[in-house]
Amino acid sequence: MEFERLEQYKKWLTKDPQLGDTYVIIDIKWLEHWKRFVGLEEKDENENITDPGPIDFSKLAVLSNDENIDNIQLRPDAVENNDYTFIPYELYEQLLETQRTVGPEIVRKVVPRGSYDTVVESFLVPLRIRQSRNSSASTKQIYRSRRTKLSDIKKTIRNEFRLSESANGSLFSSTDDKGLYWEIIDEPDYKTLEDIDLVKNAYIVYESKALAVRSANLPRTTYTVGLCGLTNLGNTCFMNSALQCISNVPELTKYFLTNEYIAHINRDNPLGMKGEVAQAYGELIHEMWSGKASYCAPKSLKHNVARYAPQFSGYAQQDSQEFMSFLLDGLHEDLNLVKKKPYVEKKDDDGTLDDDKLAAQEWSYYQKRNQSKIHDIFHGQIKSVVQCLTCGTKARTFDPICFLSLPLPNKKKIRTYKVDYVRTHGQVKSYYIKANELGRMSDLVAAFCARFQPKKVEARNGTELMETDDESAYPEDNDDEQGDEEDLTKADDYDGHQPKPDYIHPVEVYNHRIHLQYNESHALTRIIDRDQIVFYESEHSLKSDKQTGILMPCTFREVDYRQNFGLPIYLSLPRKNCTGKNIRDALQKVIGNFLPLSSVAPADKPLYSALLQITQNYSPQLKPLSSLLDEQIDFARLNVELVVEVNSAVVDLYKKQEKEKEKADDSQQSAMKKNNRVENSTKRTITLMDCFRYFTKKETLSDDDRWFCPKCKQLEKATKKFDIWLLPKILIVQLKRFSYTRYHRDKIEDLVDCPLHDLDLSQFVLNPEQKKNTKYDLIGVSNHMGSLGGGHYTAYAKNSKDERWHSFDDSYVSDISENDVISRSAYVLIYRQKSTTNEDAN
Repeated sequence: MEFERLEQYKKWLTKDPQLGDTYVIIDIKWLEHWKRFVGLEEKDENENITDPGPIDFSKLAVLSNDENIDNIQLRPDAVENNDYTFIPYELYEQLLETQRTVGPEIVRKVVPRGSYDTVVESFLVPLRIRQSRNSSASTKQIYRSRRTKLSDIKKTIRNEFRLSESANGSLFSSTDDKGLYWEIIDEPDYKTLEDIDLVKNAYIVYESKALAVRSANLPRTTYTVGLCGLTNLGNTCFMNSALQCISNVPELTKYFLTNEYIAHINRDNPLGMKGEVAQAYGELIHEMWSGKASYCAPKSLKHNVARYAPQFSGYAQQDSQEFMSFLLDGLHEDLNLVKKKPYVEKKDDDGTLDDDKLAAQEWSYYQKRNQSKIHDIFHGQIKSVVQCLTCGTKARTFDPICFLSLPLPNKKKIRTYKVDYVRTHGQVKSYYIKANELGRMSDLVAAFCARFQPKKVEARNGTELMETDDESAYPEDNDDEQGDEEDLTKADDYDGHQPKPDYIHPVEVYNHRIHLQYNESHALTRIIDRDQIVFYESEHSLKSDKQTGILMPCTFREVDYRQNFGLPIYLSLPRKNCTGKNIRDALQKVIGNFLPLSSVAPADKPLYSALLQITQNYSPQLKPLSSLLDEQIDFARLNVELVVEVNSAVVDLYKKQEKEKEKADDSQQSAMKKNNRVENSTKRTITLMDCFRYFTKKETLSDDDRWFCPKCKQLEKATKKFDIWLLPKILIVQLKRFSYTRYHRDKIEDLVDCPLHDLDLSQFVLNPEQKKNTKYDLIGVSNHMGSLGGGHYTAYAKNSKDERWHSFDDSYVSDISENDVISRSAYVLIYRQKSTTNEDAN
């Protein structure tokens, strides 16, 4: 029976989503815990997996007064496979038989994505319905699926504001923040929000068509050509940022404004998009550079891009560089003058040709299949050399490039982990510990303990006065990092305690329960930023006491609402011959350290009562501990956890004390983290030239990336080196600020000093014929601000008409000083070759 149930779970979790299927968005940490709990995934040796507790939607859902349960919005900064995932509704119904829920469930349908794909719709369209076009009229925020019909929107507005249905009624939309300029939505009722590309947070009203559209009689205004904002269509700031950067490339914009591109559209190219993206981009450029509007909505371009690149459909945040890359590649293929691409066989490098001849040959092969304005402006060539470390064999390639992705140099794999340390006497304090993210949990524990060791102090004559801490506990490449950390032995409340690794039990706490017990080899890369790491102090060495003792988790919950609260604790118990009385005595010994029992006046009801949760065959049962005092607990056969239900008076006092403690801790820790960031940033002064040097530096490939050597006839360790051969007229540089793994996302916030004028790349260009074209001026920057999931993109660009820098923040355009163009947010840089500056491109 148990086997059949697990097999059914597996079928549900691995089924392919079909159009119209119903799914539930669920916290991925909860689901991972549940999988280990029921046996769908293997647990670590000796790991005691407890019930994952209630399914908590409250941390994923946006608070809303919308009573329709089908329209709960997902938190905007939530990231798929990092914060949430999807489960079929059938599995969710099964879970509801044994699990409670917290917050409104987030239900979604499988919808089309592009012409050939489907996707579970994560984010709904945010809209603001208004009673009328009057700026003081009642307004309500709603969220709807992009498959919602216009008839349903009309019905929602009528019901919300108690409007009568009118045969002459129609929907009007306004995309400006104040709702002043209105357009009629002149589409049949069966059309959907996706069909009309309604923008994020547009105002929607339902009124008679006989009413004049207010914007129709507004006086016309002229604007500087090119200074045209782009409406955010729903988390499309990444697209707007990329478009503003490309729009301000004079050579390309002139090509579209003169309509030269029309004759070049290649609708038969199987690698293109039937000319539709080029056509939509051309129309957008004409609108942006017409001088007739302060902003416009790039609906048509987004719609056409989404048809061929479904990842850009919907309303999820994407990457500006990825969109820019796709757009340029799409324009290139849509405008490729080669109507029928010949087959070209690339030959392996046999070492007989000089660099210049081999490079020219590879470039000729490329040009036989690729000729477009995009190719003329943006494409260059890069040389790479791989060399076998066993026999010395080299292999050269000369590949075309449209982007240069530059890593930031000397970025050590150091992360700061927040650790809550729970002492046996009840003190709970948060610490920020630096460790090598490529290390293991044992390394983090060792680094934590080392922070409590006395630091080395030297007298003026250089003699050592105090013993140094154990430097081997720190990551080997982290010598300069440790000096930034606070000396924990100098804290006002330091009592001389020096934690030892053998006495620390590291776990992850989720929803006030023990979610995961870390073993020593647990990879730190698997820990994501929102994981709550807790180190529990043990009275006895966990290694020497491993065979005779056991730590049992104890969770606190409110007796009235059955909601967990506070940090769970551990009880130290004998592994064998343990009775309920042993558990009761262990609880009574320590519970007063963690709950303010002595500060609450006695009442008729007990201050707490203990329940033993015994799980066998994945079926938990709660029994009063008082009824099991003489029973022996078999820890080898059962999963056992203690649940303590606490009197509301104790809970209220506990929460009050915790709030006061949090205020003090928050101010102290935020100041410490701020100081660390300042110190780290001042220590690292990175220039763009440093990034180029790091990019062109020879590197040894990892063991996972061995090279097949044609001479050794097997995979061998090798080195690789890049150099620039041909420089493009427009050089696009991506600063690799983001790193992604399955368990961790990181953004490098360091300032990279990038020149606005006379960037000279001569030292990185091998081709002697290119030495005269190595200087560039900056004309555009795509900026990313904030976190990876919930960040925001803007653009800075130099207008070719007024020769001034401007800031483009979606719909808003403003002037910006040259001194402010480069910041810590700079992500993609657009450089223009100085030899093209005086050409006829304006």
